[in-house]
Amino acid sequence: MRFAPDGVHREPSGDQRPAQWYVIWLGKPHAEGSVILGRAKRLRRHLHYRAFPEDGSACREIKGLVAAQEWLLAHHRERTPAPD
Repeated sequence: MRFAPDGVHREPSGDQRPAQWYVIWLGKPHAEGSVILGRAKRLRRHLHYRAFPEDGSACREIKGLVAAQEWLLAHHRERTPAPD
């Protein structure tokens, strides 16, 4: 069983159960200093998700929610300048 990367959390969006959309956070959801990495949508194919980065760049279809979280985190790290 794979676990989400450290500090990455998901939050279901909407009232539909099972959830179709998830908001992917770096840090605890809605906490001060937390950042939204993007959103993930559950697709009809089993275990497939479409990941949408928060910066509006191209989305990507990925198998597995953990893989989508890892991709969004890597995408965020590529786009964020390193602190001096």
